[in-house]
Amino acid sequence: MPPKFFGQEIQVTVGGEVKVPVSFKLAGREYLISEIVREWQDHGFGPTATGRRNRWWQRRHRNYYLVKTSEGELFEIYYDRGTSLTHPELKKWILHRQV
Repeated sequence: MPPKFFGQEIQVTVGGEVKVPVSFKLAGREYLISEIVREWQDHGFGPTATGRRNRWWQRRHRNYYLVKTSEGELFEIYYDRGTSLTHPELKKWILHRQV
């Protein structure tokens, strides 16, 4: 089965001492996370709206998680920490894809 791309913002509940995702909501349904299969960070630079790279304004700060739900589904989600510590409204969780 090929991955299914979502690319949409989701609500995530975090828990534990290091604040990892424990569940998320998609289309009114709550998915319980039974396992974090893999996690990694992305601090790369992305293209601007014009497609040109801009090292000062488009740096990514994302924490990615490949998670397994209690029903055995695999999803890739990430926490986008935004580009500014003074703008917490830029921080959001994104459901990237179902694997």
